[in-house]
Amino acid sequence: MLTFLTNRLQRRPASVGFCTLAVHEAYRRRARLLVEDVKEVPWVVLTDEPEEFEGLRVKAIRHMPVGPMAKDFVTRLGTMGNGRGRPAYHDKRFALKAALEEFETAIFVDADTRVSSLPRLPVFPAGIAVTKEVNASIAEHLSRYGSHRRPVFEKLAVELLGDVGMIESARWCSESLFAITKDGNEKKFFEVWERGAEFLSDEGFFTGEGGVIGLAALCVGWTVDYKTMGKLAGAMRHEGGGPKAG
Repeated sequence: MLTFLTNRLQRRPASVGFCTLAVHEAYRRRARLLVEDVKEVPWVVLTDEPEEFEGLRVKAIRHMPVGPMAKDFVTRLGTMGNGRGRPAYHDKRFALKAALEEFETAIFVDADTRVSSLPRLPVFPAGIAVTKEVNASIAEHLSRYGSHRRPVFEKLAVELLGDVGMIESARWCSESLFAITKDGNEKKFFEVWERGAEFLSDEGFFTGEGGVIGLAALCVGWTVDYKTMGKLAGAMRHEGGGPKAG
């Protein structure tokens, strides 16, 4: 009987909060739609205009972006990417950190996502859970999308883990929908993510947060979980497509 009760307690869902990043008008508008889609859960939104989320079940936190955002690539930065792809939103880490101050699990959802009907939330494993959209190592992903980035990720693997071969082991984590659940290693995870983001920026690269997330997860000993997010991912439609002009 004691064992049964203990197992039930261990399986009890942890507190879960959703979060997103909504900087600039196009993404604030999309984020409001997203939050309205999923009214039954609490949200943390990092945004440059918190007042636009008044009246919604949202903790809106004023945030000025550290890295370039979509609008910057459309209106201001021009050819800054040198054809290296869409901008990376490493500022997502700040939304996750804010949500984890209040919840055991933080689920990040890209603002340009719509939700048809929220399924029952699963019990999330400690560490990181991602969708199956990209189930590949960093090396495998780069061989398919942006092989010119491999040298900088090899340098980053040496910087973070001391071994260039870690890009063969670390997973590329699809970053439009993923969850972080506390286990005591999340602080180090975010510290490594920050180091990786700064490293890529110094190298002039503004894509690749999925690879940095994967290296950070490996650094803290997290196994990337591809199973838990399945039903949630199936209920969501991500617009994607890079910077939005309006």
